[in-house]
Amino acid sequence: MLKKNVLLAAGALLMSLSLPLRADVIYDNSNPANDLHYRFDTGTNEIGDEILLGGTARYLTNFSFEYWGVSTGPNTNSFAGAVQAQVRFYEMDGPLHNGFNTPGTCFYDSGLFSVPSPTPRNTFVFTAGSDFLSGGLFIPTNDITWSVQFTGMGATDSLGVDIYCPPVVGTNYNDYWVNDPTGGWTLTENYSAPGAPYPGGPGQMNFGALMEGQIPEPSAMVLSLVGGLGIWGLTRRLRRKE
Repeated sequence: MLKKNVLLAAGALLMSLSLPLRADVIYDNSNPANDLHYRFDTGTNEIGDEILLGGTARYLTNFSFEYWGVSTGPNTNSFAGAVQAQVRFYEMDGPLHNGFNTPGTCFYDSGLFSVPSPTPRNTFVFTAGSDFLSGGLFIPTNDITWSVQFTGMGATDSLGVDIYCPPVVGTNYNDYWVNDPTGGWTLTENYSAPGAPYPGGPGQMNFGALMEGQIPEPSAMVLSLVGGLGIWGLTRRLRRKE
């Protein structure tokens, strides 16, 4: 009977390891109803959107954001330059700027990756097991800034992000951060398109993005381990009594 219980506990443990973990939306600023239909041209600046996460899942399994890119050169189907992008996540523990903490500790850096071709709108997707650890990227705080930076553009290339507001999960601020290589992070409170007012009015500079996370589900695994350890301990005690 003891051997059978040990085998059952081991089987339950193996089954628990194969169970998929539930992904919860912890930030969603991609609702089509809140699309402001404005393309923010970021240039080569690193620009960041400070967000407050919803829910309690803090192991990031999926992250996506919308971007656009055009080329006005002779061939509009390809960029003039070798365009690349880089995504980073920051804790808000940097030096103060106008009384607000700036992005500080970087807890994720994608490194440079290629932007393949011009597009009126597209989405980059980052997933656990490919871009993050298989168990998800741990997010150490509820208040973070995610940033993107496009580089390598030719004279006829323009790229940027799409603007949505408000988010339907989580919250954010109606401004954005710009990382000046010489002066550090500065907060920009609004933006106006050249020759026209920003369609969303002052502020509302929130980049279209979606985040999903998970809470490690210890129940099946822990119960199996505890059960197995309990049976192992009982077996040892019975053997001692014998």
